[in-house]
Amino acid sequence: MVVKNIPYHNPKEYLYLDEKRKLAVQKRVQKQLENYQFSADDFCFSTT
Repeated sequence: MVVKNIPYHNPKEYLYLDEKRKLAVQKRVQKQLENYQFSADDFCFSTT
């Protein structure tokens, strides 16, 4: 809907199911890091 020549911008971003799963994994890892008091320097992530 256009009102006063301003296009509609949906404030909530739609995510696909795989994107939701990735966010859930990230949240779970962050929570585990906080619980066990690991720092980001303790891990070395690399791709081959």
